[in-house]
Amino acid sequence: MLRRVTSSISRCVFSLPTSSSVHTLAAGPPPRGVQVDADIATKRARLLYQSKKRGILENDILLGQFAESNLELMDAATLDEYDKMINGEHMEWDLFYYLSGKKPAPAEVEKTNAFALLKKFVDAKKDPSKR
Repeated sequence: MLRRVTSSISRCVFSLPTSSSVHTLAAGPPPRGVQVDADIATKRARLLYQSKKRGILENDILLGQFAESNLELMDAATLDEYDKMINGEHMEWDLFYYLSGKKPAPAEVEKTNAFALLKKFVDAKKDPSKR
């Protein structure tokens, strides 16, 4: 029975609407680290979820609250920077240390608009008089 189901599935070809950034399922998943979003609203929803479901509670709280209040205000380029920052090569604790000021952020992270917005948000949390 399993062989019959497997062969039936292998004959099916599913594809997404054609676009330069959209891949068909028959061709395999998109390359690692590449997110395929149909539109900016989908990207914002995905980033909101990913901001709230991190590896450590500290980042769940900081990134989740930041995302709730700022994702709707970001343009596409800033959303891309934020996506790369939270889903890129940086470990969860390193990201927390960059935001809390315990470790200097790498230059490629520090120069982004997304990091500046996030750092300002975190600094305001630490010292409410900076709001």
